[in-house]
Amino acid sequence: MGGGDYSAHAVRALLVALAVHNAYQIRTFAIRIYGMVIHEFDPWFNFRATEYLATHGWREFFRWFDHRAWYPLGRPVGTTIYPGMQ
Repeated sequence: MGGGDYSAHAVRALLVALAVHNAYQIRTFAIRIYGMVIHEFDPWFNFRATEYLATHGWREFFRWFDHRAWYPLGRPVGTTIYPGMQ
């Protein structure tokens, strides 16, 4: 076993750790800058909303009450979404 195997694994582990760190920093950027408030540009909500729209159609989308957003109150998506956001 040569030293090359160890250094290759170390470089790979370092790159994975750097990717995880960067992903965490990107996801928490708005919290660091603006604090813990609800933002209309939350990418996870927009992703779920797009999935719901594609699956159920626009009529059900505008009647959708999302219990997972704005926890614990929920969110009436049809009356609180900005046009063109999806």
